[in-house]
Amino acid sequence: MAETDLPPGVINIVHGRGSSVGLALASDPRIGMVSLTGSVETGSAIMAAAAPNITKVSLELGGKAPAIVMADADMALAVEAVKASRVINSGQVCNCAERVYVQRGVADEFVDKLTAAMKATRFGDPLADESVDYGPLINQAGFRKVDALVRGAVAAGATLTTGGGRGAARAATSTSPRCSPGAARKWRYPPRNIRAGHPGCDLHDLDEAIACANDSDFGLTSSIYTRDLDVALRACREIRFGETYINRENFEAMQGFHAGWRKSGIGGADGKHGLYEFTQTHVVYIQRH
Repeated sequence: MAETDLPPGVINIVHGRGSSVGLALASDPRIGMVSLTGSVETGSAIMAAAAPNITKVSLELGGKAPAIVMADADMALAVEAVKASRVINSGQVCNCAERVYVQRGVADEFVDKLTAAMKATRFGDPLADESVDYGPLINQAGFRKVDALVRGAVAAGATLTTGGGRGAARAATSTSPRCSPGAARKWRYPPRNIRAGHPGCDLHDLDEAIACANDSDFGLTSSIYTRDLDVALRACREIRFGETYINRENFEAMQGFHAGWRKSGIGGADGKHGLYEFTQTHVVYIQRH
């Protein structure tokens, strides 16, 4: 930042824990806006701290993104997109597909191909080998959460078709890539923003897929894979999410507006609407005599 043309003081970095420094900033009347990417619990705490001063907040609180795969989908594209959204950053991305609903008739094919794709994913320590696809989770607590998710899904009826164990590299925080179909309807995935679980199930039609997709307190990103434009556009109308990706991976473009519904937050980022979040309007009326 010191090498840019920005004047001194425009950007200031203050280190400290959110429970102390973060809340002090959010509750300070001199602060014009607070922007956060984090959990619902942290977002609620920020809102409470900002409320006495009516300070504006912009909150991105994450996920539970559904992916719908229809029978007419380009299967290779859908498999690669879902796999990519799970592998990047070890699945620790708010956009990643966390629930996959596949239309009956092609579900077995999808599971087989996704399982093969996950088995082919190279995982390990990226600090030792930059060619790996899938690195460790952020810490041991993150590993324990994901491990509990896998165990809970299996207990609820999921079939673990690959992975689920510890990786050799950085064993305290590494899990192998996994695929666990069959649990999404029976297993209530955690309401918190824990990323890396991957339940899926087969569904009869688009109506059922949309109902399952909307059965969540969150509403950030969603996706659908189909060759039928009418089906895709109907899903866009009826899925209650801030973003819907049609036949592509779950990663937003800078000209879009990355914003969630319900407990996924308020406000947003990217594009002109994201820029407007950080501005304050001032309308001036002049009457000439």
